Amino acid sequence: MSIVRSTTVALTAALAIGASLVSGVSANADSRYGVRHTAKVAKAAKARQAPATSRMTIASGQTEAGVGWQYYDNPTPGLYLDVDTSDAGFKTTPTYTASVGGRQFMFQLTGTSAIYMPTSTGFRVYIRWADNSPIEVADAVKYGWYVSWIGVD
Repeated sequence: MSIVRSTTVALTAALAIGASLVSGVSANADSRYGVRHTAKVAKAAKARQAPATSRMTIASGQTEAGVGWQYYDNPTPGLYLDVDTSDAGFKTTPTYTASVGGRQFMFQLTGTSAIYMPTSTGFRVYIRWADNSPIEVADAVKYGWYVSWIGVD
């Protein structure tokens, strides 16, 4: 698993249980400059945590390279892929994170991480060339494009 994928898994899981994410230069500003949190702030932060009895489902998967892509032309030509996540057994519509992978040219695509029509059993991804040049299903097959995904319910 790449560092990007493992980081995405960790962040998705943390967000799903209500964790706060702080990054950047000011991430530790409170402790460096002597700022103290009041009990009220600490109490509010604790209230965001998921109850110990709650169960969450975290699942991930990957579609088969070059398989299932469909052509669309509205208003510019592109491809879409319906991603089946039913094996994960989500009870409700999860929060999905997705990306398009493959052998070549993913960096020249747009839409590679946008989720459309999410449900408990899947979602759709639309892609096209960033320069709006013609794209065909044969491109997805030739370059081995697939969708990797993570879902948290």
